[in-house]
Amino acid sequence: MTGERIELLLEFGVILLSPVVHTYYLWKVKQVDASVIRQNIKIFSVLYALLAVGGILLFLK
Repeated sequence: MTGERIELLLEFGVILLSPVVHTYYLWKVKQVDASVIRQNIKIFSVLYALLAVGGILLFLK
C-alpha cells in the first residue's frame, strides 16, 4: 500500500509542475501583469502545501 501512496504523491507532484512552467512562460514571454502571476502563485501554493503535508504524513506513518 505504501508503494501506491508514493506513486500517487509523485503523480500529483508532476501534475502540479505544469502551472509553474506556465506561470514562468507568462512572466518571461507574454509579459503578463504581475497581479495575474501573484494570483496563480496564491492558488497553487495551497495545493503544494497539501502535497507537502501528504508527503510528510506518508513518510512519518
